[in-house]
Amino acid sequence: MMVATKQRLILGVLAVLLLGFLYRLLTVLTVRSGECHPRPADPDLRLLTRDENGARVSFPERTGAPPQSRPLVVMTYNIAGHDGLFHGDHVQKIADAIHRLNPDIVALQEVLRGSWQARFHDQLAEIESRTGLHGTFAPTYKQWGGAFGNAILTRGEIVHTEEHPLPAVGEPRAILEATIRIDGATINVFATHLSTWGHFNSKIRTEQLRCLAQEVRTSRYPFILAGDFNTHPESAEMDAFRHENAAQPASQKIGPTFPFWKQQIDYIFTDYGWDVRRSRAWAIGTSDHLPVTAELMWERKGPEETRR
Repeated sequence: MMVATKQRLILGVLAVLLLGFLYRLLTVLTVRSGECHPRPADPDLRLLTRDENGARVSFPERTGAPPQSRPLVVMTYNIAGHDGLFHGDHVQKIADAIHRLNPDIVALQEVLRGSWQARFHDQLAEIESRTGLHGTFAPTYKQWGGAFGNAILTRGEIVHTEEHPLPAVGEPRAILEATIRIDGATINVFATHLSTWGHFNSKIRTEQLRCLAQEVRTSRYPFILAGDFNTHPESAEMDAFRHENAAQPASQKIGPTFPFWKQQIDYIFTDYGWDVRRSRAWAIGTSDHLPVTAELMWERKGPEETRR
């Protein structure tokens, strides 16, 4: 009797996995989706300085931004929203982790709203309710009345949002951009989730990272770029992105953020006007990813600050 019960359990799990694979194959995956079409950048709104290696870089001018009384705490977190299908308290624990770290701005990935994988719950609304933050959401795909995508939460005011498609093979990918007014300053936050499958998707991630660099250069305000990049810091595509000099890393040497691979694949980047005080990956929450935080101050004093 016990052996038969175990066999039925194993077959049930395999059936669920097979159905999940077929669902994604038939309703989600594409041969090619999205193209990069960034708006034109305005060089008159940028300041010129140098990075720590002496390379010339630029960042949006801080217009009217008041002095900060404390660092701005930014978080990125892949919440593995699909786990809500198997664990009814999954999103509650995700929200508890966010509340514990008390961020000012959060970029979320793998957020589900109204889909069967989330038991038809609105995960963003639940996190908003439990953290006291309010957010915006952009789906990367929709099926059967539900949606999956990226979200941004903040204690500030969200004054504008846009979604920018990314070139993708397989699952569609995108960037969610939010203009946020917080502590008397206006900033842009870009949240994204790049293609997975390791080395097999290195080429498409290279395209996606090139598109990210082009998008953040168009920002009229101090910007933050955060998300799950699905690649480690020493990969060829990350090396190419760093050579773009579009943004500075704000989450360096924090250890693995995806413990299963024992690698960092979740990142926070900023323009060169931010002073990055500290960053950390936190071993809390129920996701297979760790939340990552960075503490930022409005202005970074560079050796050159002359208008381009």
